[in-house]
Amino acid sequence: MWYFTPYIFLPLAAVLLASGAMRLAWPYRQLSVVKVFLGMMFSIIWWSLWHALELSNASIAGKVLLSNIQYMSVVSVPLLWLLFALFYTDRAHLLPRSVVYSLILLQSGFLIGAWTNGWHWLMWPTVELTYTAGGLWVLTGPNGPLWYASVLSAYAMVFAGTVLMINQAIRSQSFYRSQVISLVVGALLPWAASILFVTGLSPIPFVDLTPVAFALSGLAFTVAIQRYRAFDLLPAAREMIVDQMPDAIIVLDMHDRIIDLNPAAQAILSVTIDVLGQPLTHGAPRWLIEQVRDRYEGQFEVQHTGETGATTYDLRCTTLRNRDGRPMGRIFVLRDITLFKQAAQALQEAKEAAEAASQAKSAFLSTMSHELRTPLTAILGYSEFLREDLSNRGLHTQTSDLDRIITAGRHLLTLISDILDYARLEANAVTIHPEPVHMSTLIHEVVMTLQGLAKQGQNTITVTIEPDLPPVVADPVRLRQVLLNLVGNACKFTEQGEIRVHCYRSTIDEIQIDVSDTGIGIAADQLQHLFKPFVQVDSGPTRRYGGTGLGLAISQRLCQVMKGAISATSEPDRGSTFRVRLPITSVPPAPREVSQEEC
Repeated sequence: MWYFTPYIFLPLAAVLLASGAMRLAWPYRQLSVVKVFLGMMFSIIWWSLWHALELSNASIAGKVLLSNIQYMSVVSVPLLWLLFALFYTDRAHLLPRSVVYSLILLQSGFLIGAWTNGWHWLMWPTVELTYTAGGLWVLTGPNGPLWYASVLSAYAMVFAGTVLMINQAIRSQSFYRSQVISLVVGALLPWAASILFVTGLSPIPFVDLTPVAFALSGLAFTVAIQRYRAFDLLPAAREMIVDQMPDAIIVLDMHDRIIDLNPAAQAILSVTIDVLGQPLTHGAPRWLIEQVRDRYEGQFEVQHTGETGATTYDLRCTTLRNRDGRPMGRIFVLRDITLFKQAAQALQEAKEAAEAASQAKSAFLSTMSHELRTPLTAILGYSEFLREDLSNRGLHTQTSDLDRIITAGRHLLTLISDILDYARLEANAVTIHPEPVHMSTLIHEVVMTLQGLAKQGQNTITVTIEPDLPPVVADPVRLRQVLLNLVGNACKFTEQGEIRVHCYRSTIDEIQIDVSDTGIGIAADQLQHLFKPFVQVDSGPTRRYGGTGLGLAISQRLCQVMKGAISATSEPDRGSTFRVRLPITSVPPAPREVSQEEC
């Protein structure tokens, strides 16, 4: 038999509010704590719906059945509340899985006892239907020992979860404390109402105010989620993240009162958590107060000299704002960068020492090269004078020794000139005089100069120049030096082969000169070191080819200072190709040249 009573609106209101709490929590459902929360809210909805139906039923059988259906939530909500408190406070590890299973079995036993009460009457020995003065049909009768055991178990779990939440509220900062208190109030209201009903202290006799408490519970949970963003950042997450950070974090309100600080900040300030709520001037050293005064945004470097020596901090200041964009306070983050600064200083000193050593080396090379070049020039001059004098006297048999002296001297002079050029490049003392240079004329001069060297190795030099090339912007003396080195190397490392010089326009802004040979080639592992100073392809103790290993390093540096570049590709026993790229000038092109010539 069914009837209408206005009391059903109370549990239905609880359904609506609990549903709203579930909707707000649903976006965070991937979190374990939210999964438990959703289960608890669903149990509240289940309990309230069936309680509304029970209030509208006027038969003993119907009310007993509906009460047993509600009992599924009666036994599950306490356990879910305990699990929620454990996850929310990050203490789930305190409850082993075996204990959880035991609690589930215990609560399941109470549920089975409620459904089988007609067999043993241990839950409710007798059940009667009573019509109250308020026009409400209710079940009355004594409670059995199994009922008292179930109530004791439920209250024990609720009490344990509540202690965890209150302890968290005490240890939390003000923002999180409000969040936890809202959740604690929401969980305690239904059970407070239940205790009043069970003890007969309810303000409305024979009416269980638990649905009313559930309505208020849903409201408290909704406030906790919507206003305090309960699942955006849990207090336990703050402890794991902020409190364990090595950086010091200090939060001030608009009146410069300390409202939060982590252990790292407590160590720097030499204070405890008791300074919360006090002005910064009472809880911070003077050196920090001077640094943060009137600073709201930015990053600064702060130095402090204490008993342990000088300490350098990286200070970051940020203004805290509410949802409307209005300032609420300031947050300061202090990071100890003393070791970083010391390492940077050591690195700078090492860099300066290396630069000084490099300059000393370059100065030494330059000085020694000058000192060697001066007497060597005199030796070559006197040797050539003697050879000419002997030739004029007809003593040709005695000039062969002088020829060897002159050849060796010129070779030594070339080596000294390379060292001197490299020293000047290292010291940035080489002066470049860029001007328009027509490549055809310059390349032919270089090839003619090296004809003798090519013939010694029984090589041929082939020159190919693209017609109507515009001039390049370069220093003609230095560019000639680069080409002499590249073509000279090709002749030196090639025997009975071919050296090809190809000049063409590679892009709209550049001209490229390719110097290729069919010589010994270069291994891939040596190619990456090719342009380093004093590096030679044939660097073993039995090497056949002379030189200092500076020619390519000098050529690369000269190309760079002339706004160009040089690169190389090679394959062992098949030859090498060196490519020089130079910028083009706007000067009109030289007269048309012969496209190909074999020398």
